[in-house]
Amino acid sequence: MKLFNKNGWIVCLIIAISTLTIDANAQCKKFTKKHCLPSLAPFIHNGQLTSAIFNGGETADIEMTFNAGKEYRILVCGQDFFGNVQFKVLDNTRKVLYSSSELETNPSWDFKAATTQQLIIQVSTPKPDKKNQLAQLSARGCVSILVGFKD
Repeated sequence: MKLFNKNGWIVCLIIAISTLTIDANAQCKKFTKKHCLPSLAPFIHNGQLTSAIFNGGETADIEMTFNAGKEYRILVCGQDFFGNVQFKVLDNTRKVLYSSSELETNPSWDFKAATTQQLIIQVSTPKPDKKNQLAQLSARGCVSILVGFKD
């Protein structure tokens, strides 16, 4: 009977964690649609919602394919408490093609792809400052990468 109770708690814990993750992703999608998509205009959204839950001071890379001859906008949008989320665009040799400014809110980069290529988008959230570090240890929020194109 003790074995069943231990396994029961483990199953309940797994279900609880899964539910919290699904809820966080749903909130992130809602945030992206409401606060980020309007900033993509006049470009047409490519239909992919690429977003994740970040802690302050985290960095993530994502690879995306861009087709020759198309004009694109890459937009990075994060929740306000992060401050200014930054991003870099790197080629496959990790050479920096673009780097956003620390002062930009919801930075974006418009470019025309000369060739079809995979680029790496590296997103970084600011580290919490020393005085607010304890308050922000558990601060997690949504960061979205949106890609738009022109016909």
